[in-house]
Amino acid sequence: MATPEKIAIIEKYTEKFKQAKSVYLTDFSGMDVVAVSELRKKFREANVEYKVLKNRLAKRSLNEAGIDALDDYLKGVTSFVIGYDDPVAPARIIKSFNSNKERLKLKVVYFEGKVFEAETASKLADLPTRDELLSRFIGVLQAPMTKFAGTLQASMQKFVGVLNSLKDSKQ
Repeated sequence: MATPEKIAIIEKYTEKFKQAKSVYLTDFSGMDVVAVSELRKKFREANVEYKVLKNRLAKRSLNEAGIDALDDYLKGVTSFVIGYDDPVAPARIIKSFNSNKERLKLKVVYFEGKVFEAETASKLADLPTRDELLSRFIGVLQAPMTKFAGTLQASMQKFVGVLNSLKDSKQ
């Protein structure tokens, strides 16, 4: 029988899963309190939520949010990493956190309506950030204009040089 507390948790996380741009399922077994606290701090800084939910409650929340592709992965100890702004930020944080010693095992990622296994999902961390992509794009757009301005400036300098030499030769 569902208690009011459980119903409130299901409703709360149904909304969170609806708002999420990505949901990462991880296995956190073997992590100590210090490591979890450090990880939560990194996630908070990136507007990412890290939560341990009972699989049964998480399954109901996910299903009510319209995400039923993760049902098979809700086994054993599972923590949920929910990305709200940048869907790839959790992958970067997990990769950086695991760089010394793999402590947080990635099970699966739900990203843009698709499920990615751990191997594929770990490649997401290598993607450039949105800001990096935008700056590269601006650089690509700016390069032809910069070259064009340089060409015009060089032509004008040569023209002024010819006029100056004509002026000097007439004197």
